Amino acid sequence: MKFSIALRVAVAATVMLIIIYITWETRVDSFIMSLPGRHTARRLGENTVGNIQRKRMTMLKDYCKLKTLRSQDFPPRNRFVVNEKYKLLYCQVFKTGSTTTLTILHNLEHNEQRSTHDMRAKLEDLPFKRLTDYTDEEVRLRLETYSKLLIVRNPLERLASAWQDKFIFAPSEYWREKYQSMLDTLAQNPSDKHATHKATDNKQYPQVPFNAFIKAVATNRTEWEDPHWQLISDLCAPCLIKYDFIVHTDTIAQDFPLFFEKAAIVGRDDLLPENRQQKADKMFWELYKQIPMEDLRRVEQKFNADYEMFGFSFNDDINRLLD
Repeated sequence: MKFSIALRVAVAATVMLIIIYITWETRVDSFIMSLPGRHTARRLGENTVGNIQRKRMTMLKDYCKLKTLRSQDFPPRNRFVVNEKYKLLYCQVFKTGSTTTLTILHNLEHNEQRSTHDMRAKLEDLPFKRLTDYTDEEVRLRLETYSKLLIVRNPLERLASAWQDKFIFAPSEYWREKYQSMLDTLAQNPSDKHATHKATDNKQYPQVPFNAFIKAVATNRTEWEDPHWQLISDLCAPCLIKYDFIVHTDTIAQDFPLFFEKAAIVGRDDLLPENRQQKADKMFWELYKQIPMEDLRRVEQKFNADYEMFGFSFNDDINRLLD
């Protein structure tokens, strides 16, 4: 009898310890995942990644069904990289992790493990195949049968990354000269609008500040458009082309293993991207704190399709700015 009571007590105690442990682990996980930026530092379980992927595809499909979009032409064929070995099509979008993705695809095609630097050195001898290399019938076949990959990014993050890359981290006179007219957005006196961006005698052009860049991008002036910050919904026509997998830049390390699995890419886990803090992350919120809310609202309006198609939230972005 005493043994029976002791056994029941021991079992009850064990069950209680298990419950306490599960509750503690769940709370710790929830706390970690709630921290800003921590959701990308933790490898998501396969089921979670799979569920997120299904939600992304459903959201895109629902958007395309409900929204009346202007007539879209097929994007330029040279935007699509072809991997014949694994039958993949990738719509290349700048500032979404495209360099990382191109390195992966090149290594897959040629069964190599080259760094980005070494891959670029090989491009003259081993260039990427693009849809421009195929006949109309061959293009149609690949669009119908190959796995089509699209990588997207939060619009505000992508804009910050593009500005930092082209005007700060790797500035060149080409970019400064080409987009000097963006300074017109800051001109107080219309008669002096061009005085702010004349080159000096040594042909050096003044910097395009972030607030001028944002004001310019939020307009519809064609001379300020560029593929590095053009809408992804325009660049890759996701309502026209049926993509099979959508990667988000901030979860690229979690998304690619599932993409490899679905594309039947086996034994190349050495190519999977690692968790890294994006270049724009450190300066991202500080940059936008100088931008007036009315300009941010114009960006939201301009990039509304990207926000809604791909599940990004402008309100969440603003809340993070206000924290």
